[in-house]
Amino acid sequence: GSGQWRIFLLINTAPTIVAGLLVYFMVPESPRFYLSGGRVEEAVAASNMVAARIRGNISAGHDDPLTVEELKSHLAQVRSKRFDDDETGSREKEALVVRGTMSGDGASKESLLWGLWKGLRSISQVFVHGMYKVTVPIQVVYFCLMAVTGVETWWTKIFQSLNLQTDAYFLSFCHTLAKIPGMMIAAFLIDRVGRRRLIITGFVGASLALLLLAFTASAIEATGDDRSVVVFGLACLFSIFLCMTWLSLDCLATESFPTKVRSTGRGVCVGTGRFAGVGTQFLYGTLVGRKALPLMLSIGSISAVMGLLVAIRTTDTTNAGLNDHWDYAATNKDDKASSEKSNRSK
Repeated sequence: GSGQWRIFLLINTAPTIVAGLLVYFMVPESPRFYLSGGRVEEAVAASNMVAARIRGNISAGHDDPLTVEELKSHLAQVRSKRFDDDETGSREKEALVVRGTMSGDGASKESLLWGLWKGLRSISQVFVHGMYKVTVPIQVVYFCLMAVTGVETWWTKIFQSLNLQTDAYFLSFCHTLAKIPGMMIAAFLIDRVGRRRLIITGFVGASLALLLLAFTASAIEATGDDRSVVVFGLACLFSIFLCMTWLSLDCLATESFPTKVRSTGRGVCVGTGRFAGVGTQFLYGTLVGRKALPLMLSIGSISAVMGLLVAIRTTDTTNAGLNDHWDYAATNKDDKASSEKSNRSK
């Protein structure tokens, strides 16, 4: 009936609502977030909770719980320790310094506007001291991935335009379920295959699926045959590979930035992708309205290829330790070594 789309929308919204509730009640806040505001007791409690979930019940003798005194003592040592930097001379290495922990627990709370201003200023930090070499490629990959993902919005309209005998809303719902095996495959392979390789694999699979869909759409327009099974299968494959790419890229982007700008760096990259997400909706909407599905799917396939080529230039973070600071000296040494090797080869 005319209200069928409401049921479809409600069913597709339900998993998101359930996931939000599970995160709210079961996922603890980051201890580092508590420390950044001087909330030491809550940071200790969150750390012990995470440790208990990872290694079992702490009280059962697996490990001694962290105490407030131990954490304050460690932070005092970190704060007083200084390092020498090869490029800029003696300076304090970027580390976690908790406001208020050295002079009592009454740390002053920053205003929302001041925190927002600091956040905007921190955006520039992901482009200085050579960090742009990490940021820019990931930005481009997100941009291309959002252009590919834009196809997802139009699946129901695509199914309807192809005049398939199977109900378009039913196909869209079943096709959405394909993301479940996509997430399971990504979770299984992300540490075995590696972040970057899984991103490349996802782009290859998504590009091929869209390309085959473009040929199938052209064949349907020419012959008028019903190819519901083929279209549905390729759409499911596309969703699986797209899901693998998203999960791998989110993981790689988060691990690529030092702690101080980790959230900022990923936010800048995701925000860049949103521009493509908005722009492609106008483009794809126009193409769907003109029944130019092969062209629309081909654009998505080309965007996946572009993302693949740029993803090759990213740095794989699989099994690599997370950094609290950006090692600019090491970056310069790597660049000099690469330059010297290139000159010798010439």
